[in-house]
Amino acid sequence: MDYKKQILNILHSENESRAEMTRRLGVTKAYITKLTSQLLAERLIEEREVKDVTFGRPQQMLAVKSYAWYSVNIMLRRGNVQASLNDYNTQLPPLTTHTRMLPEVMTPAGLTAELVACVKALCESSQLPMSRIKVVSVALQGGIEHFTGVVRYCPLFVDNNVNLRALVEESTGIPTRVYNIAHCTTYLLAKLSPGMSWVAFMPGFGSLGYGYCMNGQTGLGENGFYPEIVHLPWEGGIEQAFNVDENRQQETLLTTAKALYFAICCTAPVHNIKTVIVTGELFEDYGDAILPLAQSMLDNSSDRHISEIRIRHYKTGYHYGVKGLVQLSADSITDLLV
Repeated sequence: MDYKKQILNILHSENESRAEMTRRLGVTKAYITKLTSQLLAERLIEEREVKDVTFGRPQQMLAVKSYAWYSVNIMLRRGNVQASLNDYNTQLPPLTTHTRMLPEVMTPAGLTAELVACVKALCESSQLPMSRIKVVSVALQGGIEHFTGVVRYCPLFVDNNVNLRALVEESTGIPTRVYNIAHCTTYLLAKLSPGMSWVAFMPGFGSLGYGYCMNGQTGLGENGFYPEIVHLPWEGGIEQAFNVDENRQQETLLTTAKALYFAICCTAPVHNIKTVIVTGELFEDYGDAILPLAQSMLDNSSDRHISEIRIRHYKTGYHYGVKGLVQLSADSITDLLV
């Protein structure tokens, strides 16, 4: 484990003390002191306020250096782009944001041109030269290879196997990362539940995100392919089943609960996972009605591998994936700095 990177990836999202990082990383205080002294000398981190504690000596808080490195973060959904320019210190608010409507289907070249225009618009709005941008991160729906930046398939494209990462890097000259939208939320869920194993369902804005975590490590497939759940054999489509129609509320609440139960049974028992996390916009609005129905179905199963599963609702609010995308960008900046 590269502990310098681990320290930076803690400090870009929260101010923290050497004592707390010693506890979280499981190394000696002397080693943390040595590494943080090096990072201070390299001007990658800086000292902040001194925090009084109930027991023991006051603790010096640390954070990554602000106003030095930046990222552009672009969330793409069919027909819409939501973007921001962010500091490496993700505790700071975005320097500027940018939203724009897009055609529902685009060519790879057309989308690349839109992304480049978005980066330029953000830089112009904040009066920041493009040379100060360390990484561009793009999140979109579909089958995404995180390690290669190849979009195997996506509702935005007629084309398959589009190397979006290479197209954007060639056009901007800036290191680029490409993620599945659901991964941005899964990444944060893993930080909230260190060491745990779970599957997660994240329906919202017309899509169904899925993720899983084994002993604290999020799961990816070949070339970092993000797991897709939309292929499960549910009549009419599993993604479409996670939907509540106000005109048929009771009926569609039950249908959604049945679809969730089915999806859990198809995924969690494979690795003997007992915890299911649900989050996302649909459950923000209707979770209190849907989740007891689904939990009752699990409880009444004759199979103990299913009846022992428990659903946890993480009420993360709206646009949680955007926060995850910004933090993933900061991780990428860490990789470029150390």
